[in-house]
Amino acid sequence: MRTSSVAWTKWAETLSRFKIEGLVAWLLEAGEPLTLVGAQMLYFGQPLLGHDRVNDLAHFLEDKEEVSAFVAFLRKD
Repeated sequence: MRTSSVAWTKWAETLSRFKIEGLVAWLLEAGEPLTLVGAQMLYFGQPLLGHDRVNDLAHFLEDKEEVSAFVAFLRKD
């Protein structure tokens, strides 16, 4: 599953607004071995968090290629 470029742009804009895009890119790269565990934790916590975005984020974290592509997208901006 690929996240749309519109979603990537929105995520990047939000991260940029808080000036944490570099930090998030670094965390995604450094935490790459744990992204699947993070996705599973999000699925487990979804009833408590109750957001569709949580599900989208969990799907995103499950796809290593997409995570790498998003990191590259963040680094270009």
